[in-house]
Amino acid sequence: MALFRKVIRTIFENKARYIGSTLLLVISSMMFVMLNTTSANLDHAFKLFSERNALSDAEFSINGEIDSRDLGKQFTAKVELGGTADCQVHPGQTLRVFAMMNEVNIPAVHKGNLPGASEIMLDRLFAETNGYEIGDTITVSGKEFTVSGYSFLPNYIYVIKSKEEIMNDPKIFGVGLVGKGDFAALPDQNKVYAIRFDQRENIKSQEAAVKNQLRSQGISITNWQSTEKKVNVSYVPMEVGVLSTMSAAVPSAMLALSCVLLGMMMFRMIKSESVIIGTFYAQGYRRRELRSHYLMFPLLVSAIGSVLGSALGLVLSGSVFSFMLTAFPMPAYEVIVNPWLLVFSVLLPILLLCGVTWLITGRVLKARPAVLMRGGEVKNKINFIEGSLKLDRFKFHTKFKIREQVRSLSRTFFLLFGIVVATMLMLYGLTMKSSVDYMLTEGVKELYNLEYEYVYTSEKTGAPPEGTEQFGAAYVSLPEDEDVSFYVTGVLPGTERIKLKDTSGQAFKPEQTTITAPLAKKLKVNAGSSLTVFDTEDGKEHTFIIEKIADTYAGDFLFMPLESFNAEFGMPADTYIGIWSDQPMTFAQGEIQSTKSIDAIIEGFGILLDQMGPMVYGLIGSAFVLGLIIIYIVTGIVVDESRSSISLMKVFGYRKKEVRKLILGSNTLIVVIGYLLGIPALLGTVGVFYESLTESLQLVLPVKLSISYILLGFGVVLATYEFAKLMCRKKVARVPMSEALKAGTE
Repeated sequence: MALFRKVIRTIFENKARYIGSTLLLVISSMMFVMLNTTSANLDHAFKLFSERNALSDAEFSINGEIDSRDLGKQFTAKVELGGTADCQVHPGQTLRVFAMMNEVNIPAVHKGNLPGASEIMLDRLFAETNGYEIGDTITVSGKEFTVSGYSFLPNYIYVIKSKEEIMNDPKIFGVGLVGKGDFAALPDQNKVYAIRFDQRENIKSQEAAVKNQLRSQGISITNWQSTEKKVNVSYVPMEVGVLSTMSAAVPSAMLALSCVLLGMMMFRMIKSESVIIGTFYAQGYRRRELRSHYLMFPLLVSAIGSVLGSALGLVLSGSVFSFMLTAFPMPAYEVIVNPWLLVFSVLLPILLLCGVTWLITGRVLKARPAVLMRGGEVKNKINFIEGSLKLDRFKFHTKFKIREQVRSLSRTFFLLFGIVVATMLMLYGLTMKSSVDYMLTEGVKELYNLEYEYVYTSEKTGAPPEGTEQFGAAYVSLPEDEDVSFYVTGVLPGTERIKLKDTSGQAFKPEQTTITAPLAKKLKVNAGSSLTVFDTEDGKEHTFIIEKIADTYAGDFLFMPLESFNAEFGMPADTYIGIWSDQPMTFAQGEIQSTKSIDAIIEGFGILLDQMGPMVYGLIGSAFVLGLIIIYIVTGIVVDESRSSISLMKVFGYRKKEVRKLILGSNTLIVVIGYLLGIPALLGTVGVFYESLTESLQLVLPVKLSISYILLGFGVVLATYEFAKLMCRKKVARVPMSEALKAGTE
């Protein structure tokens, strides 16, 4: 009991250190439980939604019609004909209307009822944003529908108009669902077959068999979209993967910090209490009792921190999961909680921290009681770093600060590691914002000098409408990997609508076969490389020689002169499939296949940047707290270990300001080095992370961090450091001059 009271007394005497260590454990356990529980529930909801509502494995369009039941029998699959139609609700507001399906991609009801005749279901975000309640009337392409409810679509979970827009603006785009009878009356329909195989293995090979079968019958596949590559669906497993990665990496780094911190504290405390330990030995305390005594410190800290953090993470996971369901609308049939995850989250910190302390105490308790009562084994040997530095050539202030760092390498390493982690945490959000900023300013805005892109349902010849510019396009895939698809675009050689620049920033016209940088990176080709693709519409192969690479991140494109494009694809010289315009245009019913608004794409990036704001500021705040805890604890240890030096300085007449500058300012160089090391570590980590997202996102994100954000981060780190120093000033002032005399007496 006497030893336990000593534990409580010691913790209260150094409460700031132990509170800081406990906070680190609370944060790491909270993030571990919260991220793992959220990703598990998101994954569970997605799998249940996919199974119960028969998510298709692929969707395809052909130049005609097939017997879907016959095709389904041949390949043991469910095949159903559906479709979409982009309909105008108000000027500038589009509703993508789906035909309700009964066997594949079956809709789920969020609220209300499935649509009957002249009824429509809307996606909840579009309805709430634009004020449509159940029972209200909405006019779609000139026809009035009654809103019967809000729906979830398994094949359109992430609502965006196209993959280029990244984020949707529900004010101008939403999703609707009508019965097949009402759908047949809508204009500009795009008929789509959906297929789901009964055998849930080797989906790719089954898809390939269906495509070969269709082509062998002379059927032209105009579009084939595997669900795992469809951004409206693939973003969900991608997000689950991101959360799983973060739930492993971030808490692990925090736990490692806590282990190093507590291990360092325990080592120094045991070392400073060697006289007391020797006295306990002499009084008859056994080694097991002393080891148990010192294990109480990490046990209390880790038990309190991990239990509080796990409970907090479990509570917050519900809110985070609900937030994720607003971004990825799905029915949440049930919420799962893994009890083993909670047990692991509590036990892991306890085992790790107690294990570290067990090793340290075992090492100290090997010494004989007589040695411990004399203050333990004193090592006056200078380590190899200090010996090799030849510090005599420096002034006293410089020598003192360097010795403070090299004489305690574990302390220096901990501070360095902590600053690197805090830097990475703080700059992570700013790096993502920089990357999206770069894609917007150097990508979309730089590439396009137009407002609208209209694609016809069939090729046109002759002169385009006045005020517009024509282009050709073919959707192609790689023969060795059909999932890698992109557009070959034929443009006028002297066009002003598309602005390209090379890697040195020099502008050039698309007079040669030019590939954009992200596509070149994805395909691993360079200028001079040969690239063979096949047209997804007719299956014919084409080979291109890459002549230039355009440094733009606006998308995956292969540009070539329109005349060469038409010659390559066997079309008359004046053929085109679409036009670019600066003004909105109207067309006859069924004439236009798709419309793209550059403003909508830019708006999507703007929404993404707005939504990133809270995350970025949250990470900066977290990094500030984390850095403050680490710097404060390390600075406090420096003050405690330098009490004799501080006392001597006061005896020798050093002023308070000089003492503070020497003691508290000795870590400045480590803080700066830690920050500088954190930047390349972050960029490398984010680069690997972006690479892993390339396949799911269907685009290549550039890793960018602007100079202004680097300076901002440096300012925050220095402010944190100065704040921690300010908090430690009183500790330096409280060291009495008699401390040096006591040390001399001992």
